[in-house]
Amino acid sequence: MEKKVIVGGIIALFFVAGLSGCVGPRVTDYFNGSYAASEQTILTVTNINGQVEITGWDGGNVTVNAVKKSSFGKEELDKIKINVTLIGNHLNIETKYTGLATIQGSVDMTIKVPRTIHIESVTTSNGAIQITDTRGDIKTSSSNGAIIIDTVDGYVSAKTSNGRIEVKGTAGIKNIQTSNGAITVEVADFQDNVSIDTSNGAVAVYLNPSVNATLEMTTSNGKITVEGISLNVELLEEAHVIGSLGSGSRRLDIHTSNGNIQLIKLAIQ
Repeated sequence: MEKKVIVGGIIALFFVAGLSGCVGPRVTDYFNGSYAASEQTILTVTNINGQVEITGWDGGNVTVNAVKKSSFGKEELDKIKINVTLIGNHLNIETKYTGLATIQGSVDMTIKVPRTIHIESVTTSNGAIQITDTRGDIKTSSSNGAIIIDTVDGYVSAKTSNGRIEVKGTAGIKNIQTSNGAITVEVADFQDNVSIDTSNGAVAVYLNPSVNATLEMTTSNGKITVEGISLNVELLEEAHVIGSLGSGSRRLDIHTSNGNIQLIKLAIQ
């Protein structure tokens, strides 16, 4: 019995020693920049680990305020770089990690953009994305975090592996997908066949009733309700509905594996 206690103490000692060699003091650094932009500017943002918030404003420049954090000391923090490059009309804001292992830190970005520029894509490996009062056919993607898009003059797509998605006030949508989270989306228009899909969560779709579309809605565990929209119904079941609006020329698939689906009339102003 005594030997077991001694061995346990040795293992615990090595564990503490290992941690002391890996974890350093928590450190923070700040990045601030301002970049000239025009109506022809096309913006892309790529972050590694952290949230991205983009808001339109009345200024003429793109401003970037970022906070870098690490619990592994300044040496590890210095391996996180924020690069801003302008190639032709393309303004690229990118976080890069120069270390050999997985990034040991995070970067949270707050970006203000002139409302006249075009945003092309916003990506983060781990964190939320929020975009408000901008323009562009924006592709958004996160490996883990919510995506919230509000008031965008363009057709937007959103994909996250784990988090809720909210989209409203856009010209239209492309594909909307999350592996785990609720979806609330306004669909004023869509140009190609699109899908709205979650593996686990409720789905609420506010649809412009004047679009030409064939809709198929399915849920593995939940029910489907339609409010204020007159579908030409082909199949009507509690968990599976097929119907069309107008000519039905485009396809809109709405699916959840676990949750209710609501199809609601979108009030067009």
